Amino acid sequence: MKCLAKSPTLPYIVSTMRYSAKAIANYFLSNYRNTGITPLKIQKLVYIAHGWHLAHHDEPLVGDEYAEAWKYGPVYSSLYHEFKYRGGLPILELATDFDDGLKRFVPKIQKDDKQTPKLLDKIWEKYGGASGTQLSTLCHLPGTPWDKAWQKAEGRKNAHIDENDIREYYLAKKKINQDRKRQQND
Repeated sequence: MKCLAKSPTLPYIVSTMRYSAKAIANYFLSNYRNTGITPLKIQKLVYIAHGWHLAHHDEPLVGDEYAEAWKYGPVYSSLYHEFKYRGGLPILELATDFDDGLKRFVPKIQKDDKQTPKLLDKIWEKYGGASGTQLSTLCHLPGTPWDKAWQKAEGRKNAHIDENDIREYYLAKKKINQDRKRQQND
């Protein structure tokens, strides 16, 4: 996890934290695990949170790996390998990792980071009621960053989904939401 300097395009942001995909997954699992989060669903929640973070803060949320275009949508390979043993069953335990001394630890959001949990809670409010399959379908729509990467890679697994494509896609969604709110207020 790194604390980044002020964003040149968004000077009101004091700092933005980058996390591992496992830390973001663990936030959702710690707070909402009792709802039955499957491996497919956690993949999509982390990806969607990353996209909205790019749109709102112009910085990646997940900083340790790229989202990859797999058959069933965006995948973070560390999460796939961590939870694949569950298949389609709900995840029961938090993700773990190893530090430089090879001691196991549970990646988490830093306690002094108040911004990231707010975003993740909003993601849960909007997308938490959907199944993993429904979220996968959202990520498979024509023109999505996954679709672009999948088409470009001609179906080969592990193709990186371009961060700029993710940012632009969620910026467009953000603009649509803002326009909709303006129309409701008029």
